[in-house]
Amino acid sequence: MQTAIVETRTQSAKGAYPASGPDVYVAVQVVPFGAEPLKTLNRKTAEKRGIEIRYIGEGYSNRSGPRSAFGKALKAANELAAEINGTN
Repeated sequence: MQTAIVETRTQSAKGAYPASGPDVYVAVQVVPFGAEPLKTLNRKTAEKRGIEIRYIGEGYSNRSGPRSAFGKALKAANELAAEINGTN
């Protein structure tokens, strides 16, 4: 038995204004039963706890509509989490 948790995290924009890159990303934590979910998404810690981190996508925090890259990544992450959790 496992649980999927959708995570959105901010990061420093890549590059300098006006050509700066994405500043937010979306990932799904797949946490086995009995393990504590990660507070910070760290691959080494995840491996030690048996947690799988699935990177979904990235986008811009000021563009979060359903057709934006961030919106599409968030929708895909929610669909994946629902499938893993058996709630779809």
